[in-house]
Amino acid sequence: MADIPTPRGMRDLMPNEALFRRELLEKIERVFRRYGFLTIDTPVLEATKILTAKDVIGDESKLIFETKSEGFALKYDQTVSLARYVATYQSLPMPFKRYCIDKAWRRDEPQKGRYREFTQADVDIIGGRAPVADAEVIATAAKALEEIGFEYVVRLNNRVFIDSLLASIGVKEELFNQIMRIIDKMDKIGRDGVIEQLQALGLDRDTVDKIDRLINSEGSEEEKLELVEKTMSDKAALQEVRETLELLKLYALKGDIIVDFSLMRGLDYYTGIVFEIMAGDKQYKSSMAGGGRYDKLTSMLGGRQVPAVGISLGIDRILEVMNFSSSQKQTFATVFIANIKDSNYQYALKVAAALRAAGIGVDLNAASRNISNQLAYANALKFKWVIVCGDAEEKLNNVKVRNLIDGVEKSATLDEAIKTINGQ
Repeated sequence: MADIPTPRGMRDLMPNEALFRRELLEKIERVFRRYGFLTIDTPVLEATKILTAKDVIGDESKLIFETKSEGFALKYDQTVSLARYVATYQSLPMPFKRYCIDKAWRRDEPQKGRYREFTQADVDIIGGRAPVADAEVIATAAKALEEIGFEYVVRLNNRVFIDSLLASIGVKEELFNQIMRIIDKMDKIGRDGVIEQLQALGLDRDTVDKIDRLINSEGSEEEKLELVEKTMSDKAALQEVRETLELLKLYALKGDIIVDFSLMRGLDYYTGIVFEIMAGDKQYKSSMAGGGRYDKLTSMLGGRQVPAVGISLGIDRILEVMNFSSSQKQTFATVFIANIKDSNYQYALKVAAALRAAGIGVDLNAASRNISNQLAYANALKFKWVIVCGDAEEKLNNVKVRNLIDGVEKSATLDEAIKTINGQ
């Protein structure tokens, strides 16, 4: 069957991988709920005219998976679907805090950590006050990463800063988005690559040097902000970033928070503050989460203009960093019940019912195989406990409980077996 192809850029997960992923998503979802975010559900398809509308995702439109007919496409991310949802249902209570954990699809070039089918875990606040909502979504994502034991660094910027610099040095406005896309590739092409591509746009060396000095500025976070303050006539964006930094201190986040003027975020719908969360392990330089403010997106899709901000956790990248493929756990069940003879299966089923009623996950022998093969199966799936049911156990209305880790086995009543398995 090896000649049956898997769709390019998509993958199957083995039981240990899928289990690790599911448990990770459950931990993240618990944090999202703890922070008061609501859940909604939207279709996997969106109207192509929405996804390709001017300034929604800009040049990224070429990555959309379109259907052959009917004018629909697989959703590109969770944000556009949310904006369309808010534009459709305009009676939603505001601010509207929503989380979504779902798949999205992009006709991207597959590479390590980047797939054509991928999972995003998003939190967004529609209609919230800028610094308050910005800090809340950043902190929620950071706390979710802490919940799964992830070390991280938060990078923060505002795209208005580069707009202000470019305007002050006479760069044509039609080049702004192209310049930001080039700067956004800093992690991939490096500082020299950014300089080279900026010059290829026709910018002179003096202009490129001024951009370079800003996006690679060093010092404390306040020193960096004082640097951009010199070029800004409107200080509102600067004040929002300062307030966001102050509010984030109150969340007692474990990761560092830095101002980084090279951070742009590639999508055209971002209008102000942008942020990314990087792995604390310097071996992994790509973003694990990212987002920003997109105040105009709902109005682009026909709704009223409302302030909006959100962040998306890239689940597939997080899983790669956590080396999930090497996880050992294969099954959600804790106990495997083996029956010595086929005639003992009904008693084994009775035992399983008692354990399940006590909240213990149980698997049973579903094939005609001897006790040796059943124990080999239990070992292969790395069960901790095996319960053996034979004629003797059925007669005495008890079981044999074996710990597969230390090999200790004992006879026990059902109540005793439940206590042993629960560590009582």
